[in-house]
Amino acid sequence: MLEEARKSVAEFHELIRLGFINKTGEFVSVHMYPPMMQHPPMKGGDIFKGYIPRKNGQFAVYAHIPFCIQQCAFCYYPNVIGASENEKDAYLDCMDREMGICLQKLGMDRLKARSILLGGGTPTHMSPAQMKRFLGFFTSRLDMSAMTQFGCDLDPLTMLGYEGRERMRILRGAGVSRLALGAQSFSDAILKKMGRHHNNADNIRAIGVAKEMGFKLNLELICDYPGETPEQFLAIVKQAMSLDVDEIMIYRLKIIPCAINPCAINKLLDSRPDPLSSNDEQIAVKSMARDTLRSGGYRETLTRVFSKTAADYSHYAKDYMGDQYDTVGFGYYAMCQLHDRFCQSTYDLKEYCRELEAGRLPIMNGLIRSRDQQFRRSLLMPLKGNLAVSKEAYRERTGTAMSEVFGKKIDLLKKYGLLEEDAEFLKATEKGRFYADEIAHFFFHPDLMPFPREQYADGPLNPYNDNETMN
Repeated sequence: MLEEARKSVAEFHELIRLGFINKTGEFVSVHMYPPMMQHPPMKGGDIFKGYIPRKNGQFAVYAHIPFCIQQCAFCYYPNVIGASENEKDAYLDCMDREMGICLQKLGMDRLKARSILLGGGTPTHMSPAQMKRFLGFFTSRLDMSAMTQFGCDLDPLTMLGYEGRERMRILRGAGVSRLALGAQSFSDAILKKMGRHHNNADNIRAIGVAKEMGFKLNLELICDYPGETPEQFLAIVKQAMSLDVDEIMIYRLKIIPCAINPCAINKLLDSRPDPLSSNDEQIAVKSMARDTLRSGGYRETLTRVFSKTAADYSHYAKDYMGDQYDTVGFGYYAMCQLHDRFCQSTYDLKEYCRELEAGRLPIMNGLIRSRDQQFRRSLLMPLKGNLAVSKEAYRERTGTAMSEVFGKKIDLLKKYGLLEEDAEFLKATEKGRFYADEIAHFFFHPDLMPFPREQYADGPLNPYNDNETMN
C-alpha cells in the first residue's frame, strides 16, 4: 500500500510536469458546467420559456433546506444559521408557493421523478411537524411511480433522541431510502477543529439508528484535514468499514471555493508555506485510503464514493452527472439543470421570499447554453462523476460525435493512460479516476479554466492546447 502511495505521488508530479495539473498542485472541484460563478444574472427572467422536456419525461428532483445549527469551518455554502421556528415555517410557505409556480410554467400537474435528493444546509434541521408538512406538499407534486431512489443529506444529531427517531420515521414514511451522513471524521479533536457540533459517539449512535430503521447509508469523510496525520485518517477509514455501512465517500478539503461564500479554512492559503508538499501528502493519503477500502470489499462507483455493492450509490448524482436527466431544484440557492439551459435561485433569503410573494420565481442567474457549452458539458460531467460516456447518447444530445469535436484531446488523454474507450463508451482509466476534476477541466473552454495558462507547465497535456471554441 505504501508503495502504491509513492507511485501515486510520482504520477502526480509527472502530470504537473506534463501540464495536466497546475504547478501549485491545488485543485478546484467541478460541480457543473459552465461553473457556478460564470452564469450571467437573470433576475426576473422566464428561464422556462421555450423549454421542451425530454421524451422520457423524467426528472432528477432536488429540494434545498438551508438551515444549520452552525457554520462548519470547511463549508462554502450560504446556509441560514440559527433560524427560528417561525422563520422555518415562512420558508416552507415560500417553497410550497415556488413549486406551484414552477409546475405552472412547465405546464405540468406533477413532476415525474427519476430520483430525489433533499440537501442543504441540513434538511433534518426542522421539527418533526415541519418535516411532515414539507414532505407532504413536496411529494404531492411528484409522480414517484418510476423513482429509483429517494435520498436525504443529514447530520448525526438530528437523528438522535425521540425527535430524531420521529424524523427518521417521517422520512421512511415519505419514501426516503438512502441517507448521506455528514460524519466527516471519527476523531473528536478533528471534529472540533472542523466546527462540527457532534462527536464520535454521536456518529456511532446515528449509524445504529439508520441501520436499525433500514436505510441505505453513505458516510462522508474529509481526507487529511489540517492537524490530522495520515495514520489517523486511515484509522478513521478502517473504523468506518468496521461499521458495515453501504457507502463511504472520501473527499479532499476544498481550499479554493466552489460556491458563493468564503469560509474559515481559506485562511490556510496564507499560512501554508509549501502547498505542493501538503498536496503530496494528500495524494498519498487518498491513495492509501482507496487501497484500504478496496481491501475491505468496497469498490469505487462514483468519484470518491466506495460502495459495498454496485447499486449502492447516489442515483441522483448519476442521473445529474452521467445520464444527464433534466434536474429541477426547489428552494433558496437551488438550481435547475435542464438539457439546454440552467438557472439558480437567489441566496438572499429575504429576496427569495419577496419574489415568491409577488408571484415570481426567485431566479438569480441563468442561461440558455451555447453549442460550445453543450458539447463540453455532455462530455466532461460524466467523466467527472467516474461514469462512462455513451457515444450514442453524446450524439443524441449534441448531434455530433465526440471524436469530431474533441478527438485530439481524447487521444492525448488515452496516450498518457488517463482515458480508455471501446466501440460504445469513453471512460477514465484507474489512473484517470484519481484525477476526475482535472480530466473535467481538460475539456473546459479556455475562458473558464480554473487557473491561467501560465500556471500550467508548457507540456503536451496543458489543457489550453487544442482547445478551439465551437460555434
